[in-house]
Amino acid sequence: MNRKKRDKNLIFKVNEDEWNIIQKRLEKCNVSNMSDLFRQMMLYGIYLEYNHEELKKIRQAVMGVANNINQIAHRVNSTSRIYKQELYELQEGVTEIWQQLQSIQSELQKINPSSIS
Repeated sequence: MNRKKRDKNLIFKVNEDEWNIIQKRLEKCNVSNMSDLFRQMMLYGIYLEYNHEELKKIRQAVMGVANNINQIAHRVNSTSRIYKQELYELQEGVTEIWQQLQSIQSELQKINPSSIS
């Protein structure tokens, strides 16, 4: 913890809706007061916007692969057969998911709050 005297003030205004959001966040955080919350967020936090549609695509792809696996498992259990095409389609689905996750990870790696000094 930084023991140096804190002699600088930051002042800003918020509207009623923003105030309510801040109060809810303060209740959820493990800090003793609002100053601690803001200090932690400004020093160590990041503001992150993400594309909900990209995450929906990944979710759908994961659900598609899971559905294919279930169908293959049912067929294997009843017929003891598995088809190369089904395995190829599964591999394509997994590769698609992997590429999407790699893209998101690459974007997240660009954000490095510790590089701000």
